[in-house]
Amino acid sequence: MANQYGKKFTTDSVNVVWSHLHKPDTKFGNPNYNITVELTPELESAIKDAASKAGFGKVSKVNGVGNREDGKVLKVKNSQACKDGSTGAFGCVDANAKSTKAVPFGGDVVRLKLVPCLLERDNSLSIYLDGCQIIEKHEREDTGDGGFGVVEGGFDGADAEAPVVKETVESEAVVAEDDADLPF
Repeated sequence: MANQYGKKFTTDSVNVVWSHLHKPDTKFGNPNYNITVELTPELESAIKDAASKAGFGKVSKVNGVGNREDGKVLKVKNSQACKDGSTGAFGCVDANAKSTKAVPFGGDVVRLKLVPCLLERDNSLSIYLDGCQIIEKHEREDTGDGGFGVVEGGFDGADAEAPVVKETVESEAVVAEDDADLPF
C-alpha cells in the first residue's frame, strides 16, 4: 500500500505564527519551505473534511499539529519546490491572486492551498503546502532610528570623531606565548 493523496483544498483566512518562505529552510536536513499557522476550529474542520472526502477513514494523528501557550498550531511544508535547487522565495500571491515577491511573516493573515496525504507507515495524516495567498500584510517599517526614539538631553554623536585604530602586526610566536596561560 502506498501513501494516498487527497484533493487539494484552500483554507479560510488564518493567522501566521511563523514562516520560512523567504528561502528554503535547511536546518534539519532536507530543504523545504514551511509555514506555521494558528489551528482554528474552522481549519481543523477543513482538514477533517478533506481527509473524509479522500476516503482516508480514521487517521491515527495529524502530523504538524502542536500546542503552544496561546493555542494549537499547524506547521505545513513543501520540499518539492526545492528539488530543483531553488534558493529563492516560495511563490506567493496577493489578495488579488496576482504573483508577488512578498512573503508572509508572523502576524500576517494568509489562505493556504493544502494537500492531505495518508501515510501508510502509521496511518497518520500529513498535510503539504501547495500555495500561499497573503490576505493581510503587516509592514515592518524601518523608521531610520533603529527602533529607538529620541532621549532628551542624552548623548549627541553628531560631532563625535571616529576612534583612531592603529594597525599592528604581532608575530605568531608572541600571540601564542600570550595565549599560553588562557584556561580554554
